[in-house]
Amino acid sequence: MEQPLDSKKSLFSKRAQTEALSFFKLAVPMFLTQLALQLIQVNSVIQSGNYSTDVQAGIMLAGNLWFPIMVGIGGVLFFVTPMVAQLYGARNLKEIGPLARQAIWLSIPIVLFGMFVLSQASWILTVAKVDPNIIFYSEEYLSYFTFALPAILLSQPLRSLCEGVTKPLPITLLNILMLLIAIIANYTFIYGNFGFPEMGARGAGLSAVIGTWTSFIILIIYLRFKSAYGTEFFSKFEFPNFKILHEILRGGIPVGLGNFIELSMFSGAGIILGRFGSEVIAANGIALTIGGLFFMVPLSIGNAAAVRVGNNVGAKNLKGAKYSSYFSLRLATVCALMMSLTIIVNAEFLSGLLNSNPKVVSLAVILLGFAAFFQVADGLAMASIGSLRGYKDTFGPMKILAVSYWGVGLPVGIMLSITNLITEQMGAVGMWAGMAFGLLVAAVLMVRRVRLISSRFINEN
Repeated sequence: MEQPLDSKKSLFSKRAQTEALSFFKLAVPMFLTQLALQLIQVNSVIQSGNYSTDVQAGIMLAGNLWFPIMVGIGGVLFFVTPMVAQLYGARNLKEIGPLARQAIWLSIPIVLFGMFVLSQASWILTVAKVDPNIIFYSEEYLSYFTFALPAILLSQPLRSLCEGVTKPLPITLLNILMLLIAIIANYTFIYGNFGFPEMGARGAGLSAVIGTWTSFIILIIYLRFKSAYGTEFFSKFEFPNFKILHEILRGGIPVGLGNFIELSMFSGAGIILGRFGSEVIAANGIALTIGGLFFMVPLSIGNAAAVRVGNNVGAKNLKGAKYSSYFSLRLATVCALMMSLTIIVNAEFLSGLLNSNPKVVSLAVILLGFAAFFQVADGLAMASIGSLRGYKDTFGPMKILAVSYWGVGLPVGIMLSITNLITEQMGAVGMWAGMAFGLLVAAVLMVRRVRLISSRFINEN
């Protein structure tokens, strides 16, 4: 039965408190999951930075290649979460297992494509005119990390299953385990401790392989033991079902393309800035790393919104779905303002943790000023995207991201950073200014889209 919308806009109304509790149960484990994943990269940055600035720059540039693949191309699989959420809301548990099994089949060609792209890293970075010494260390890292990609992508359908049935905690615990493994393994293999050889960048890549495969194997065992929460995931073997695959791809391709568009703006910016040398690369990477840590909050709110809205849509509670989407926007705004202030106050301290070079730290602090602005725009955009996924609206957000990031953010950033068309070359500062403008455009358009789709669902049903 549909519940009436609370007329109060406050986050402290009774209805809001109930909604907040539902978001809390989903968003906190999701946040810890994403935070653990980000801290794995942070740990690699810290330990590689203490080892060598060039090695650190090489690993950061490698991240600009593999992360868009994982979250962009592999983002097709993220659509499985709202699909599972709607089935769970409608109590169609028997359909969840076949859906997740087909998503596994879909993961395989994505894995192969991703591994192929990473094998071409040297050529891509050479075309981008990156320092050959830094390219060498990127290749060193990817020579091992490439084999972590199958574990990362094949586990995504299982993660979507857990999140869609509102059981995200096991994923959280596994990612924390992966983080602990990464810390120990990086210390062991990068520096050559405990009797192992010193491997530098290759050691960081090997650590990722060990952590991701350990987590993937444990997740399979756990879900087998728990019978995949009654979804019959392990009930039988199935060959590819093109009807289900088509449904995943229809909604998932826009998700993947949207993720790729967003990440390619940041990754493309990093590759373009590679021509300015290791110090600029390191500062850009530090700002992205720290900004990425704070980004986990709006991302988690958006993921929780996708599940909440999806559950409500599946249960035919469309007014509840609208309330959940609006609540996520208000919650994201409040959290974003607090995070912006935190970044501004602690920018120099946080940058100093990742690199001791004064020039690197100084530039990173400036870039983090833009990252502080990002928080509000990202908060509204991610909450909106999550809500729209819950409605299975993915094509519209993809178009908005394409216009905002490729049509505005990256072109303006390129003009300001490496050309004299608007002003004298501004380097990294100009690039981040352009990206900030793109993020603002995206946030405004996404919020409008949420209002349109949520109202349309109610009017049409």
